[in-house]
Amino acid sequence: MGLDVLFYDKNDKEIGTYEITEALHNEIFNSKKLWRSYLELRKISDYYLSDEEYEGQALLELITDLKRYKMFINEYKHGEYQNLINNISHLSIKKIIVVGD
Repeated sequence: MGLDVLFYDKNDKEIGTYEITEALHNEIFNSKKLWRSYLELRKISDYYLSDEEYEGQALLELITDLKRYKMFINEYKHGEYQNLINNISHLSIKKIIVVGD
């Protein structure tokens, strides 16, 4: 049970999706980590309350949070984590919506 990330272009047209796997979500939001101090990142910490929309400055701040938070991610998950950052950082993406269950 992962989180779906929906990508939208400047015309508000859905152009793709990405799944934050349950394993990656668990790695990011492990109770021993400091994710609560990352304001945009913490909005997607709960599977059931994670319907969040990011665009403009909020999207840029989420990307910044993810980049800064990478140092807390276990090395075995770095590839998957970086893939998430790369996907939401693409220039054609102007808005994302993170959808939980």
